[in-house]
Amino acid sequence: MEEVPSGKAGRVIGESYLYKGEERIWKSRSHALTSVLRRLGWNLAAPLHIEPCLLGLSNRNYKIFCGDHGPLLLRIFGPTVGDSNPDERHIQDCEFGAQVVQRLDWGRLETWLPGRPMRREDCDDCQVLASLAHELRRLHMMTERNHNDLNFTNVLVCDSDGPPTTHLLDFEYAGPLDPPFDVANFFCEWMYDCESPRWFEPNPTKFPSDAQARSFVAQYLEITDCADGEVSAFLKEVRAKIPYVHKFWIDWAMTNYSDQDDYVQYAKQRQTLMD
Repeated sequence: MEEVPSGKAGRVIGESYLYKGEERIWKSRSHALTSVLRRLGWNLAAPLHIEPCLLGLSNRNYKIFCGDHGPLLLRIFGPTVGDSNPDERHIQDCEFGAQVVQRLDWGRLETWLPGRPMRREDCDDCQVLASLAHELRRLHMMTERNHNDLNFTNVLVCDSDGPPTTHLLDFEYAGPLDPPFDVANFFCEWMYDCESPRWFEPNPTKFPSDAQARSFVAQYLEITDCADGEVSAFLKEVRAKIPYVHKFWIDWAMTNYSDQDDYVQYAKQRQTLMD
């Protein structure tokens, strides 16, 4: 996973860049974290390094390591997610994504997976898309659950000497199986640049073309002919789900972030895609 260099290291997690204005809370979390790490056998005589990662939108994610120990991923839950979704736990039990090392009331420690977050330009890489399509199909078939939040920050790409591989991350919104919804959600995410300061502005010209959509669906269905009738039928279901995808995220933004301008703009501009 890629991380943002922070230049910060401390013996506990109580750095101000993590919890501004919440001293009492971050101190209690620091103590809980260091207690867990000691139980895992970490020697905390050396500084505990904490580096923010370019992963997820609702959660805060950090790479932590200390001397020869680690790294691990520290995931701190945002206001809209937690650790109580049984569908998420089911997916984790099926060994998708990073494995949970320790659960906390406010977050969890997970194994560290090599790779980087998917980027918008990866949509032009047929090998990355093929890997993701196959991984999504595997998720649906093995767990009979939906991801429901398939955006670039929730896809980890491992660039190696061979063909790229992908891992799906962050299953907090997982739910009942509805493959066309997951694919529709992913197609909509092509319009958003998660690395931009104006991440909330969609670019409709980036929505996959018919040829791109057919190629991804064919890979997902494991069909070689993109013009196959089964591909056309599935793609019709995907397109029918797009208004429901927009409504889901509009409601999410206005329910949880109605006091934050970026999210209000996100909801308003997403509404224009439905008009």
